[in-house]
Amino acid sequence: MAVKTEFTEFVANDIKKYDGVRMPLKASFLTRTFRKWTRCTNIHPNPDDEFCFPEIGPNFGIISDYENKMRHGMRYGSGPWSEIDERLMVEKMYPHGFMLINGHHRWAAAVRMKLKKAPIQILNLVHEEDIINMVERSKNNRRVAVDLNDMVFVNGTGLPAEKELSFPSNIRFKERIRLGFPALCRFLQSMKYDVWVFTADYCSVDYIEDLLKKYHVRPDGIITASERLQRTSEEKKNQIKDVMRKKYIRTLTLYNDMVLVVDNESGDYRQIGLEGTAEDWSASVIKAVKGIEGSEEK
Repeated sequence: MAVKTEFTEFVANDIKKYDGVRMPLKASFLTRTFRKWTRCTNIHPNPDDEFCFPEIGPNFGIISDYENKMRHGMRYGSGPWSEIDERLMVEKMYPHGFMLINGHHRWAAAVRMKLKKAPIQILNLVHEEDIINMVERSKNNRRVAVDLNDMVFVNGTGLPAEKELSFPSNIRFKERIRLGFPALCRFLQSMKYDVWVFTADYCSVDYIEDLLKKYHVRPDGIITASERLQRTSEEKKNQIKDVMRKKYIRTLTLYNDMVLVVDNESGDYRQIGLEGTAEDWSASVIKAVKGIEGSEEK
């Protein structure tokens, strides 16, 4: 059980105030690009984060460390946020203000020090309801899942990449895409598979969608900040699993050296090894999927 303090009471009251009223809103590109600061009182804690759970609560040691950094920045005239690298990641919230996605302890330090403003990065994220809607809108009963960080973005890996985007797109989008990934997605969708991409990074769905469009890739599902969804309630996680299981009879997950095939009804799985070099990865996956389809037809 977390220790009750004046601050935890403040957090609990803020959550209670917006209970049953709050909901996330999509922020426009201009808002996400140019809105970089907001009042600390305009930021609200996220009730789904363990920071707000009565049995867990804030880590006051971490908060104290941030307060010391803020005081040090103020003491030497560079400002309270000068020694803190990351902005608070927030989402636009109805009826007003922003809900925290990442950065609760930094926000807590600012509130306790009575700072007026905090630096923010506004994101549009996928929520549980969005995932369910994406599943219900899909036309196919088979799915492919691809981790963008591990399998698609190849910056610094030495893996072969698609041609770099031209100016000015290469200024906004720094990620390089794995060679053959666009052709692979087109093949999978032609074979009546839904293509779902996900990333653990905290970034807007719009950003990933716009980036992949530059390479003529249009996924059927996009999930950002995927690890955040693991911290949601068991009820919500089970609801998503149930919808997925009812919609998709099979899920393929792509890796560098294999394709994992899962029968969503029985839970049975098998691994299909990939042959060839890194340059052949896309062709190897296509060959493996053709083999899966061929064995199903027999």
